This record gives sequence, structure tokens and C-alpha cells, in this order.
Amino acid sequence: MKTIVSLIFCALLLAALLVGCGSASGGESSPEASAEAPAETQEPGIAGTWTADLDLTDTLNRALAGDEELGRYLTLDSFGFELLACFEEDGTYSMQCDKRSAQAAVADLKEQMKVALTRYLEDLAKESGLDLTVEELLTKAGITMDDLMAEMDEIYSAEDLVRDMDKEGRYLFEDGRLALSDDPEKEADLSAAYTAVLEGDTLTLTAGGEDSLFSDLYPVVFYRSD
Repeated sequence: MKTIVSLIFCALLLAALLVGCGSASGGESSPEASAEAPAETQEPGIAGTWTADLDLTDTLNRALAGDEELGRYLTLDSFGFELLACFEEDGTYSMQCDKRSAQAAVADLKEQMKVALTRYLEDLAKESGLDLTVEELLTKAGITMDDLMAEMDEIYSAEDLVRDMDKEGRYLFEDGRLALSDDPEKEADLSAAYTAVLEGDTLTLTAGGEDSLFSDLYPVVFYRSD
């Protein structure tokens, strides 16, 4: 049953990756950086509400493939959600995961987990020489597929995803760079900025530091939604 446990608890892998994304920032600024880039020097045009669709499918599949057994049974068809960003005129910003898209992503993940678990249990029955269906095998183990999915809900939920992606602080946007701090009391540091292109109502992030919020997801395209 070790692989069953591994498959269920792969949700912890998703949690760890997403918590890492949520805790990343554009870096803290030095006094010199703050002095060089006061809020009033920001380029016009970025203030407002924006949305981006983040697709983590490939990123998570690469992580899952690092475990031979997990990679054999679980390859995600999709895992993504909508990220909302609001840039205020006063130089502060907030980002959060859209709740409905998070719920849909986690619900879809559960369905993909069911498929993976079913494949594993089918192989387990064959290797053990048991002429049993997956349902019969689970019954003998005193558990149901719904029980396993409920266990996953306890490990990681849509509410966790929304909370982990919450982020706020101060921002600077100038000279094709977007810098974000992780604290409303800290100025953003342009030395740790994203490369950003603003074209009308489209904001495209094309690069950033290794520990950036969007590592491995570029280009990330935000669309103005207000």
C-alpha cells in the first residue's frame, strides 16, 4: 500500500510548490534603491485590476516524474487557476488566486487522482493474482475511493490554494521592469524586478529571478479587467 500512500500524499508536493510560489517576492529594497525609485516616478498605465491564467501542469508533472512510482501512475492532464492582481495609484498592490478557479483546479485534480489510484489498484490486483475489481479490493481494505479523496481534502483544499497565493506589498514599474515587495511597508527593489512589457491592456512578464513568483511559467500574460 506504499504507493497508494504516495499517490494520495502527492498533494503535499503540490502544496509545497504552491506555498513556495506564494512566499516568493521581488526582493527587499535597500535604502539606496528606495531613494532612486520613489513611487511618484512610476510609469502611468499599470494601475488597475488585472487577471492572468497560470498553468502549472508541466511544472508539476516534472516534479512528479522525479519519483519513479508517481511518474508511472500520475501525470496531470491539467492544473491551473486564475491569478488576480490589483495595482493601486499609491504604489501598493495585491495578488490572490481566484476562488472559483481554485475550486475547479482542485476538483479536477481529485478526478485525476482517482484515475491514478484506480490504475495502481488494478496493477496491484494483477500482480497479487487476485481476481478482484478495484471496488472489491478497496472493500477488503475497509476503505472507499471517496474516503481516499476525503483524505486528500484534509491534506490540501481550494481554500489552502487561495490562501497560499495571497500576496501584497509595494510595486515599482519603470523602464520595462516590474518590482514587487512582499510587505506594504517595504519599497520594491528594481534590482530584483520582472522584465515586463505593457502594451495597452496587456502586461506580459517575460523573465525574473530564480525565486520569482512565476519561475518556469514565462511568459505570464496579464489582461486588464477593470
